[in-house]
Amino acid sequence: MAITSNDIFEALQKPSLWWHFGIQDIKLRYRRSIIGPWWLTISTGIMVASLGFLWSKIFGNDIASYLPYYAIGQIFWNWMSGQITESCSGFSQFEGIIKQVKLPFFAYILRIFTRNTIILLHNSVVLILVFLYCNKAISVLMLLAIFNLFIVSLSILSASLIVAILCTRYRDLTPVIASILQILFFFSPILWEPSSLRGKSYIAQINPIYHWIEVIREPLLGNMPSALSFYVAIGSALVLSVVASVLLSRFKNRIAYWL
Repeated sequence: MAITSNDIFEALQKPSLWWHFGIQDIKLRYRRSIIGPWWLTISTGIMVASLGFLWSKIFGNDIASYLPYYAIGQIFWNWMSGQITESCSGFSQFEGIIKQVKLPFFAYILRIFTRNTIILLHNSVVLILVFLYCNKAISVLMLLAIFNLFIVSLSILSASLIVAILCTRYRDLTPVIASILQILFFFSPILWEPSSLRGKSYIAQINPIYHWIEVIREPLLGNMPSALSFYVAIGSALVLSVVASVLLSRFKNRIAYWL
């Protein structure tokens, strides 16, 4: 089912290669800050609150139902896009280490994933505050979001590995991917709901990012995700993992020379 490259299995079997380095990256990034990564949580909270109230008025939605919908979408989009964006330099930012020490290449992607997931955990505080403000009831279905998060994580990790390899070989792809992510944000149901498309909801349905967010967002809102969202989330994880495995197996001996 998953990626089959020996490089990837080796990285997964040695979490000290990426887990502790990911935590260290966070510490170094905010080493002279008083509250560290909580600054990102505060800025995310301000953005969610201000844009949530603004867009609920623009769309004419009830704030109690719209704000949790938007907050979940925005926070998980920040996590996904942040991971993909940083993966554009997933190997080049560690050029010095790669040229001196032989380590699994996937460990560098997991290192980036660790620090972005830590930021996601910090931003989850914003979701808790939003749920309290909107009197959102706790549901057993919320546990399903944790399981679905692992499925989405496989897609994100695989996509990150693909992006890292391609951007190492073709440096001009980095700004292209940044532009694509910006466009995908507006084409994904984060600020808006698919129902606002009226008879053109297929625009959302053909977007895999919508389904990645939906399998996490719907359980957190107390609803069961659609079967289509499950199929797309699992299918995309399978396809991306196979593509990532093939690319890494074919080009891992060339990556150091591309840097």
